[in-house]
Amino acid sequence: MSLKTLKDYDIFGWVGEFYFKIDGEKMFKARFPNKGVIKLQRNQMFTSKADMSLWTQFKTIRAGEEATVKVRVILRERDHLKKDSTIAEEEYEIKLPQKTQYVILQDEKEQTKAKLRIQATRTRY
Repeated sequence: MSLKTLKDYDIFGWVGEFYFKIDGEKMFKARFPNKGVIKLQRNQMFTSKADMSLWTQFKTIRAGEEATVKVRVILRERDHLKKDSTIAEEEYEIKLPQKTQYVILQDEKEQTKAKLRIQATRTRY
């Protein structure tokens, strides 16, 4: 995952405070980072470590069955003076299992972009 912004989101030109909200099936919800925010100034980029993930879910599927999972990813910017604003939002349909796929989540003006990796692998237990 990586996140880059070309815009100043703060009134005073300090830093934008970003976080992700992820909504899955039924009651599965997540926030990244769990506490705090990702602080970025204009033209700054955040790149996560290889083992960081926004969403993890295990699903039991019988051999030969096909299944899909719908996950909605929301990029939000926190503001202390007003309500948190949604920068970008998109719903992804993940076929199980599938090869690694890279997607771009961006705002309408293409000033803030997040590059996400979708990976759905098969495991045996």
